[in-house]
Amino acid sequence: MLLFYDGTTEAKSALLRCASLSLALSAVVDVVTVVDCIGTGAMTGGMLSEVLVLQLEANARSALKDAIDELGMNGIFARGHLVFGHAADAISQMLELLSADLIVVGHRAKTGFARWYGSRPLHLDLLERLKGAMIVTVTAG
Repeated sequence: MLLFYDGTTEAKSALLRCASLSLALSAVVDVVTVVDCIGTGAMTGGMLSEVLVLQLEANARSALKDAIDELGMNGIFARGHLVFGHAADAISQMLELLSADLIVVGHRAKTGFARWYGSRPLHLDLLERLKGAMIVTVTAG
């Protein structure tokens, strides 16, 4: 079972769902956190400094540790993976590498202007690439 975790409210919701599934199925959880320098570079007009990249990596490592610690407190064995790149690409590669048959991701329903502005939701990109099962936990926008 693979959990995409980035520390957001929707990721925390996905973590709770993943924990209950892992306990019910006695499954090991692989947690993947992605450092997306490509998307961040686009948002900063290509002006991505080394300091910013290091901070993005530190934030991702912290979120990954939090997820593994939370799962561990619930008696779940979890392995952590930090990957660089576009989230959908990195997650697809990790699913293939780990031969995971289930992924759990969080999603926040966007409202108002946010529905029209910004990138496509991650789960839609993953739907087009994956061959396994996916659980999407939806939180209020």
